[in-house]
Amino acid sequence: MALLITIMTVALLVALTVQFQKTTWNRFVASHNYMRGTQLTAIADSGVNIAIAVLQNDAAENEIDSFHDSWAELEKEQFNELFPTGNMRIKIDDLSGRLPINNLVGKEGEAQQGVDAATALEIRGIFKRLLLSGNFPVEDEAEAQNIVDAIVDWIDANDEESEYGAESSYYQSLETPYACRNQPLQYIEELLLIKGVTPELLFGSGEAAGLADYLTVYGTDGKINLNTAAPLLIKSLESLISDELAEEIDDYRKDKENEEQLARPDWYKSIGGWPGDIEINANLVTTRSSFFRVTATGTLDTISRTMVASLERVSTEEVNLLVKKME
Repeated sequence: MALLITIMTVALLVALTVQFQKTTWNRFVASHNYMRGTQLTAIADSGVNIAIAVLQNDAAENEIDSFHDSWAELEKEQFNELFPTGNMRIKIDDLSGRLPINNLVGKEGEAQQGVDAATALEIRGIFKRLLLSGNFPVEDEAEAQNIVDAIVDWIDANDEESEYGAESSYYQSLETPYACRNQPLQYIEELLLIKGVTPELLFGSGEAAGLADYLTVYGTDGKINLNTAAPLLIKSLESLISDELAEEIDDYRKDKENEEQLARPDWYKSIGGWPGDIEINANLVTTRSSFFRVTATGTLDTISRTMVASLERVSTEEVNLLVKKME
């Protein structure tokens, strides 16, 4: 009996010890992960602050924005010395080099900011050519027009449906009903609520890019920075621009020797052999950027955390944080 009691007591103590060790270990892991998460958040947040300072300095150095600027080269910088036990990567994307999707609709009232009706129609044409470029899952012109009209109806303030669009009556008839915003888009992801816009179209699939890489919800003047716009978007600016001409534009602006020429919105005419009958609407392009997206990633060992922030550069002294989120 004494032996059995001893064995039972030892077994109970072993079980209690194992359970205590598991509980203690789980708490230690949770505490350690919380500490690492806090450190990673601080590192990523520091990256956003560094990006703000770089954009301020760049505005003081020159009045144009191109791939030759310090903000565009920031991705190559190393920040190992700032963090003894971690690392940081910072990338700045020029959102002013993208199509301002809210400008598909012109200003509706004298007190509102925005483009005029004629410019809005031209931007719709650019967007439609982008959809039909062959890089997105859009079958034909009819489907492209459906998407354009649906986005226009989502943004404009009225409840009148475009020829191929959709208003609240359509969205209320869905299995999970919701109302049409009838206001400018606040986030690119909001496009997924609009008729005809699928995740594959917006975000791509596999290695294929999605529309989100060419659009922005920021900007009210309808202008696109020709110095930083993607070649596919440049091609969509004018129906006569071919793939070869878009590549020539891209090569020209990336050549350091042509940096001074990039101050003029019509610098593309300086390209040797540029066709005289092709001219990009000067009202739709600029060489100055105001909106940027910062992607700051903090790394500790094998763990990383990324913060994405949208910024508006107002002046050399003012850069506003529009939105910030952890991914």
